[in-house]
Amino acid sequence: MTAINRITGDFLNHDISLKKKIFSIVDTGNEQGLLSKFFDWFIITLIILNLFVIFIETYVSIYVQYKAILDTFEYFTILVFTIEYILRLWTCTCYPEYRHPITGRMAYACTLNMLIDLLAIFPFYLAILLPLDPRIVKFLRLFRLFRIFKLFRYYGSTDVIWNVFRKNKEYLFTVLTVLTIFLIFVSYATYIIESDVQPEKFHDIDNAIWWAVVTLTTVGYGDVLPVTDLGKFLTIICLLIGIGIIALPTGIIASGFLEEIKLKKESKNESNHLSIVDELIKLQKLRDEGNITEEEYEFIKKKIIQ
Repeated sequence: MTAINRITGDFLNHDISLKKKIFSIVDTGNEQGLLSKFFDWFIITLIILNLFVIFIETYVSIYVQYKAILDTFEYFTILVFTIEYILRLWTCTCYPEYRHPITGRMAYACTLNMLIDLLAIFPFYLAILLPLDPRIVKFLRLFRLFRIFKLFRYYGSTDVIWNVFRKNKEYLFTVLTVLTIFLIFVSYATYIIESDVQPEKFHDIDNAIWWAVVTLTTVGYGDVLPVTDLGKFLTIICLLIGIGIIALPTGIIASGFLEEIKLKKESKNESNHLSIVDELIKLQKLRDEGNITEEEYEFIKKKIIQ
């Protein structure tokens, strides 16, 4: 492969359509060509810089002084991320599973990574096109934090998290249901017991739920707490049972991670073993066809096995 090919990959190949050339650049799974790697690192760097700018803007004096520069950077970011989103949506038909021009693109647009990409830019256009209340516009700026999640696209290990929750969803749902029922029961019981004694603290069920969540998670802020003997007894029960209930999803997720990591390692080892077998078969074929000598065959074979 020439130096130009290493840099551009398939982009200068005239036998490949423009869509496939663009796809070879924006596809994060493509490792051919420095142009593709440059694109990936450019997007990653832009995401990290956005995180830095978001924090910088919280300092009013700095934001006022450099408002023009920060706003220009924001417009540049939106432009880049919009072009990236459009290119990914246009070239997604190069994936076999999304090859249909309409339904394939619709399905691809609903994938997690593409939804994150959309949420990272959509609020900007919404605030421009619609006359929204300034408070809503300020809230929409919160969606800029979704740009951080765009980093997930460049790290394959994040699939492990999704697989863990997907494979253990029945157990997690069961635990969540039990936790919700117990939380509602304890909250309402505490409200009934404490509301007459502490009307300013337990004046509605919201405060009781807040107390129950803080107690179940063993945080214990102390801003709301029962003072009656029955309320204190209920708190003891809540703490003892709550620790076990809260620990259940942690154990399920932890064991799921261990299992998923084990499966990934086994899959990787199996893949490496298959690639060695394929290389040995090709090497043996070269020897049988007389393209290499027996001595060369043995030498290369040792190198492959090592």
